[in-house]
Amino acid sequence: MQRTLDTLILTAADIAVLDENDFGVKGLIAHEWIGPFVKVQQVGPLIMVHDGIFDPHMGIGHHPHRFNERLFYILEGAVDHDDALNRIQGHMGTGDLGRLTEGRGGMFHQEWNNTGGRARAFILFYTTDPVPARASFEALRDLEAPRYESAPGVRTKEIVGPRANLEIHGDVRRFTDDVMDAGCELEFALEADEGGLIFPLEGEVHLGDAAMVPETMAILPPEADSRTRTLTSPSGARVLRVVVGPGEGVLVRA
Repeated sequence: MQRTLDTLILTAADIAVLDENDFGVKGLIAHEWIGPFVKVQQVGPLIMVHDGIFDPHMGIGHHPHRFNERLFYILEGAVDHDDALNRIQGHMGTGDLGRLTEGRGGMFHQEWNNTGGRARAFILFYTTDPVPARASFEALRDLEAPRYESAPGVRTKEIVGPRANLEIHGDVRRFTDDVMDAGCELEFALEADEGGLIFPLEGEVHLGDAAMVPETMAILPPEADSRTRTLTSPSGARVLRVVVGPGEGVLVRA
């Protein structure tokens, strides 16, 4: 883990790979970037961030959760949600963002890849305040997500934010999927008390002196003052960006 003045750069050496020994099932692997099994255990309201891989016709069976919420952004394939306790089912296809709300009464849920191909989901797990009374499932479909040019040569898909039509019950303020042309720049603005994540999916991006490629993540802890960081891409890239509120700050295990 590389530290700069206001940024943590994580690499594959900083993550935990959770598999059959952890989940008790075959065919599901989660790369944990934030959570109880790695050094960075919380960022603002985020208490877990996973990059999850579901093998064909595999997943995780029914299990209980209460009080929190998670977002599944489907990068590849499809994942089906089944909450047996509340009789709620939902489907998430490639490019969809699913919101799984546990509520005060909790859920007893399963996430499963019912297709013949691999599925991949980038998953944010965070606290809710106030906690919704009931469990629920909602999805922002790929074709419904707002798209716009956020800077010259940068095409942004907004999946959480003021333009995206999906209610969030935690302090996740923005979540975008950005495609950057070669040589372009993208300003990443954070207001006072906001923190952020930067996760390259394709290509290379530079954050100051740090070169980032897939299997790296930048964490910008919440700070009292606003700031703007500039991302550049020498040869083109695709990157996920997340903005969160202050929560409990950043918790890093010694």
